[in-house]
Amino acid sequence: MNRPLRSLCAMCRPDDPEAYVLTGCAERYMEPRTLQNYFKRYLRDCGMDGIHFHTLRHTFATRCVEAGVEIKALSEILGHASCQITWDTYVHLSMDAKRQNLDRLEDKLNL
Repeated sequence: MNRPLRSLCAMCRPDDPEAYVLTGCAERYMEPRTLQNYFKRYLRDCGMDGIHFHTLRHTFATRCVEAGVEIKALSEILGHASCQITWDTYVHLSMDAKRQNLDRLEDKLNL
């Protein structure tokens, strides 16, 4: 977790250290399907139908690669057994990232 996210979480910290993150108390918990339904409703209200909660994981992995996060570190963050799983399943390079990589070749060959 990076510093800005830790700071944001600290601002939302409930008084009870045993509290669940999404409900703010230890006596209540949120079913995963409930969170998924909230997410689906927010996306629909924003006109973003067809996006799923798991899409966030793919987007996170892709943005990490674009930002230069080492694949080994990303693989461990995502909980994968190998870097190959991360590359093959979760990383989708943007067209801009592909162009930048080809530009590096051009620069190397002095074209």
